[in-house]
Amino acid sequence: MADDDFGKNFEPPDEYDPFGISKPIPRVEVTGPVEPLLDPANHPVDAPTEPPVKIPYWDRPKQPRDWYWFLGRLGSSLIILGLLMFMFVGYQLWGTGIEEAQSQNRLEDSFAELVARVDDSPDPTVDTTNPQSPTTTVDPTTDDSGPTETREPIAIVEGDPVAIIELPTIGVKKFVVAGVQTADLKKGPGHYPDTPFPGELGNAAIAGHRTTYGEPFRQLDELELGDEIKVTDLFGREFVYRVTGTQIVGPSDSWVVATTDPTIATLTLTTCHPEFSAKQRLIVSAELDTTVSAPVDLPAAAYPSKNASAPTTTIPEPTSTVSSASSTTVADTATTVAPTTTVPVVIDDEVEADVFESGWFSDGAAWPHVLTWIALEILVVWGAWQVAKRFRNRLIGAAVGFVPFFVVLYFVFQNVNRLLPP
Repeated sequence: MADDDFGKNFEPPDEYDPFGISKPIPRVEVTGPVEPLLDPANHPVDAPTEPPVKIPYWDRPKQPRDWYWFLGRLGSSLIILGLLMFMFVGYQLWGTGIEEAQSQNRLEDSFAELVARVDDSPDPTVDTTNPQSPTTTVDPTTDDSGPTETREPIAIVEGDPVAIIELPTIGVKKFVVAGVQTADLKKGPGHYPDTPFPGELGNAAIAGHRTTYGEPFRQLDELELGDEIKVTDLFGREFVYRVTGTQIVGPSDSWVVATTDPTIATLTLTTCHPEFSAKQRLIVSAELDTTVSAPVDLPAAAYPSKNASAPTTTIPEPTSTVSSASSTTVADTATTVAPTTTVPVVIDDEVEADVFESGWFSDGAAWPHVLTWIALEILVVWGAWQVAKRFRNRLIGAAVGFVPFFVVLYFVFQNVNRLLPP
């Protein structure tokens, strides 16, 4: 056979499976009874399937109180606690600011009423009495004395507006309230009652929140030397102070708001430091700029309980010069030769130390209110749950308890906030 004819007559087999892959798998013959669940006859393809029945919440069997139940309740409690804390932070940032803004609006109205009372009061008293003898020999060429006008301070109580404070550098303009108790500082910056008023000799002191309730002194640390602090009193007089320094002291260093030099007019602003803490106090000191301020005189306001005990210092006005060389007889109708102005100067080292030192949980009177409102909140939740059980619908219970829950929660937050530092 020639080489060209090799393979011409070769025919491949019908099935070429050298490894036996295509061999059929032997089938197991079922000789015994077939299980009912495995019998195809019991599960026809076209048979309708019934939807699963949802058991109502109120008919479900109680879960066993094991570790799984305990962990589930613990997780739910932590989630609820986290949500309440988140809402409390929101109340501090925005809710207290709304309260302070409303209080400032009321203080503005009260301030305007007090100013109107001053404007409607009788004319200032003019002192023309003559304490000298019927005839006094004076030099007429040097007598520049004149009548003295005095206005009585307005009697105020803690909680009343006493002044307007402006800090242009940090964009603050607030009405100052009398007093530095918790309820007072919710309205705005508060004046320490045991210190002089702005415009008096001595150290006037004002405290304010650094966080919450409008946070008027939040940026107090941004004031620099020479920055202006303007205070307007109930008489409409403007007193401009210049920042002379800042310092950080401990919560027990209340001496910073006491008067150290009764011959000059100074101003001290106090707030907590650092932010969101009562660990220390931030102090800003300022001194009256007499070149652009009203003259130091009687205060525009006074605490009635402190009027009787306030020590005074007398500042004489220019007096007439008696001349022995050339003299003139003055009649009985002559004006006072040496009128004087009395300016109260409070020198009280026992300032509101308890308020200055206030920190966490300092307002002990808040505890009964906190516990009462928490108990009422629990009662609201329990009542809403009973309504849900009565109607077998949790949505109805939630709808009934929604408004009372948040109303009571607002008062819970309000009283809990009293336990925090100012």
